[in-house]
Amino acid sequence: MSLPRLDLSALTHNAAHWPLPGKVLLGGALTGLLFVVGDLVYLSPARERLHQTEVQEVVLKQQIAQKTALAAGLEGRARQMELMQVKVDRLFQALPAESEMAGLLEDIARLALANGLLIESVTPLDEQPQAFYVEQPVAVGVSGAYHDLAMFVSALGGLSRFATAHEVALRPEGRLLRLELLVKSYWRMPAGGRQAGVTTPDARFVYDSSGLRDPFAPLAVQTDHARGRPARAPDLTRPRGALEAYAVDQFEMVGTLSRGVQAFVLLRMASTVHRLAVGDYLGPDHGRVTAIYAGHVELVELFPDEQGAWLERPRTLVLNVNS
Repeated sequence: MSLPRLDLSALTHNAAHWPLPGKVLLGGALTGLLFVVGDLVYLSPARERLHQTEVQEVVLKQQIAQKTALAAGLEGRARQMELMQVKVDRLFQALPAESEMAGLLEDIARLALANGLLIESVTPLDEQPQAFYVEQPVAVGVSGAYHDLAMFVSALGGLSRFATAHEVALRPEGRLLRLELLVKSYWRMPAGGRQAGVTTPDARFVYDSSGLRDPFAPLAVQTDHARGRPARAPDLTRPRGALEAYAVDQFEMVGTLSRGVQAFVLLRMASTVHRLAVGDYLGPDHGRVTAIYAGHVELVELFPDEQGAWLERPRTLVLNVNS
């Protein structure tokens, strides 16, 4: 059995004779068919393009907001760059036009003596030319107490010439500490032709040992490390004793002796015991015994400050109960 064939031409020819409801239904069907075909062919791609455009709009708005924020801070960043450039130029102009090695060596020696240190080596190394300046390293080796070494390194940052500390190494050496470091100074390349200007030094760190303990010494023998008070200059023509060639920290108190009203302190260095009375000298800094007690001995040392004036500083040696 075969289905009848749909004759569209006959259907449309006879539609003119259809009743009104039939015509309305046919018109609605044709309209719906046109709408579906038009939606598939024309509107769907247009909606996809519209969606992509909306997504792109959101992305562009985010980029505009970010660039607007950057533009708002651009003036401030430009001002910061200008200030940084001025500071760099000021520091560069403050560099000397030639090496000041002699003055640097004098400053290192002066600071070491001012802080009661023993200078073991000061060795200038080869110059290191850089892009716009020359770097001059100096290998320094000094020995002394912990706080004295710390104040020495701190004072290097307060020199009138540029000096920086590098490769700092600290290790015990007997009863003292040995400090080895590189001190670097700088000067401008001669081809620059720029004259050194006057600069105001920035705030620097200053080591203050007041109230701080020496981490390399036992708690039982900690003493306050005073900064020193003004004193008379020592008699530099006085003959120095044999014990003044050694640092005070190399001695340890091992006991006391009495002879009538006279009291003596027994100090040991290496395997030798020395007997000192009040008024005797000890150490390279004009140290003088001022009081002797059963458990400790008090001394006063003299040393020059950074301006050349003389200061006195008390020292205490505590009895070594294990001796």
